[in-house]
Amino acid sequence: MIHPFFSIVVPTYNRAHFLSKMIESVLSQTFIDWELVIVDDGSTDNTKELIEKYTDSRIRYLWQENQERSAARNNGIAVSSGQYICFLDSDDYFLEDRLAVFYKEIARRDFPKALFYTGIYFETNGGFTKKMEWPNVYKTMMDYVVYNVIGNPQVCIHRLILEQHKYDKRFSISEDMELWIRIINAGYPFIFLDYYTVVATNHDERSVNIGTGNPYGKMLLLFKFIFSKEHPGHVVSKSMQRFVLSNAYYGQARHYIFVNNKWGAIYSLIKSVVLFVKSEQTKHKLFLLNKLLVTPKRDTNKIFRYIGGR
Repeated sequence: MIHPFFSIVVPTYNRAHFLSKMIESVLSQTFIDWELVIVDDGSTDNTKELIEKYTDSRIRYLWQENQERSAARNNGIAVSSGQYICFLDSDDYFLEDRLAVFYKEIARRDFPKALFYTGIYFETNGGFTKKMEWPNVYKTMMDYVVYNVIGNPQVCIHRLILEQHKYDKRFSISEDMELWIRIINAGYPFIFLDYYTVVATNHDERSVNIGTGNPYGKMLLLFKFIFSKEHPGHVVSKSMQRFVLSNAYYGQARHYIFVNNKWGAIYSLIKSVVLFVKSEQTKHKLFLLNKLLVTPKRDTNKIFRYIGGR
């Protein structure tokens, strides 16, 4: 067996204020055969100084010019040496039995070349909720991973798979889904372990926050690539394609409402409704569309309160 058994790859950029909790969660693992590879994507804060305070030899620090998270993960994989590679984001953390659970289940299956994943908790203001892991009722695994988002912190993957299939450096939103589709297409098993041992924290700096950019615009670009003929994801069912594209356009509409872009919001809402008319949110979207049409452009962002948490 290759040692360490697990490599944990963490990309980070200007998040020194989150790193201590993440690092401590790895140091607290009951399974101790691991290395932690933290890839600093060109941070300008005190990330390097904070990491260097930890003297455990299993913690490795790698700095790179800013290239975004997919390149950072690829570089972390390249310098890692574990037989199985796990991922963690710098603002998330493991519960103490995370690696022990993976090792037990991987060993029980005789160390297969596979992608394993678990459930995940979301932490908001000290409260915890489980992300629902929906049963796979779809004809293909590709449809399932497009519908049931499996995030990087949930997975642990045999290194041979990741040596053959890298993250696409062009994408920094839903880049994990794009990689999972290629791994499925290559015939590797996806194995769900019914445990919840990782926590993602909700906060204003998250990359999917509509107030810090237009993440859904990036998501739309990625979906259009995945569903094109040049990508194995083109076999995802048309109904699933319409469903996720509709959701992405709705997310983009919410961003445009937030930033006072009335016509961008109207266009995105219309696209969302047309793509998936049967959505449970269609009435809400039509209500928002009507509000936008009668609201002066300068007051578009006042509609944001009608969106609520949807």
